Amino acid sequence: MNLVDAADMNPKEKRAAPGCQVPEEIVVEILSRLPVKSLCRFKCVCKVWYNLISDTRFVKMQLNQSIKSRRGRCVLHESMPFHHRFQLDYESLFSGHEVKLVEEDPLFCLKTIDRFQIQVWGSCNGLLCTYVFPGTVVLVNPSTRQTKTILSIHCPENKPKPLFGGFLIFDGFGFGYDALHDDYKVVLISNRNIFDVYSLKSSAWRRIGYLCRDETTRMKRDSVHINGGIYWITYFESEPTLSITAFYLSKQEFTKISTPVSQADYPCVKLHSMGGNLCIGKHLPPLYEFWVIKIYGKKYSWEKTVSTFPCQSSPTLLDFPKSEEALIISDGGLLIYNNRDKTQRRVNFKQISTYVIFGFSYVESLVSL
Repeated sequence: MNLVDAADMNPKEKRAAPGCQVPEEIVVEILSRLPVKSLCRFKCVCKVWYNLISDTRFVKMQLNQSIKSRRGRCVLHESMPFHHRFQLDYESLFSGHEVKLVEEDPLFCLKTIDRFQIQVWGSCNGLLCTYVFPGTVVLVNPSTRQTKTILSIHCPENKPKPLFGGFLIFDGFGFGYDALHDDYKVVLISNRNIFDVYSLKSSAWRRIGYLCRDETTRMKRDSVHINGGIYWITYFESEPTLSITAFYLSKQEFTKISTPVSQADYPCVKLHSMGGNLCIGKHLPPLYEFWVIKIYGKKYSWEKTVSTFPCQSSPTLLDFPKSEEALIISDGGLLIYNNRDKTQRRVNFKQISTYVIFGFSYVESLVSL
């Protein structure tokens, strides 16, 4: 994604801020490096700062700085009681500095609902796509505390609505950023591979058609978003190996990518994003095996790497943009895995008394809903 920087701003805007002699381009550079919580407060300083911090160019600049400096959060769930959530600073975790967990609820917007029933479907540029059982899909910016309900069984005007016994049901989902149109989109798959796409920019759903209506086709519900594409593991009975279904948000087109993974491994594989690369994780206790895809134009090249960390239960991988390291939740503990040199190290926190079973990550941003 190409993000703007301070140099893109109009030269007429590069004037001193009110009450100081510092050129505005310097002020912009300083502000873009601050936490989102501080920036939200600084909107009250003056009208000039309010307009500056609200400007879409500054929003993109701040997001770029957050990704570059790895200013993000990892959120961990304790198993008992389930509703305890802990946040940790991503930069401190991977820099080797002392890391402290803070008990906090980033899904503050859903406090009135039983939090046991909340799932985070995806994270992109600081936004979370969440599903609240039995029938609500909500976009959340946990840094700015903005929310937007995009689908609910309680709102007749919202579409699509695949219902079963009064509940929303889906065969798959995805969430990502369309850089060409500067838009965030949610993809829902239902009723034998019917695709519906929600556009945040237009605040509307659009049915784009069918992927496949073959009864012998199966698709994993979970997806991965990388560089404007959303990917799902797909099983075709007529083929010896598994495939990946890719949906490109800008063109709204499908592509099928072949993989070297056997069809028989369908129950034990999962898609991940690691360091900006798409990879298939294969769970073969006590090991977890990664197949990493590297894309060269229209050709696909697979590279097999094997990690040897103990893994009796299926792990959760928390990735951060442009990072070779990932936080893996495995067997109730936390593991930092470096995909570049294949090293790993355990992370222990006194604040977690039992064990971690779920988690998600997000980057701090001012992206508006």
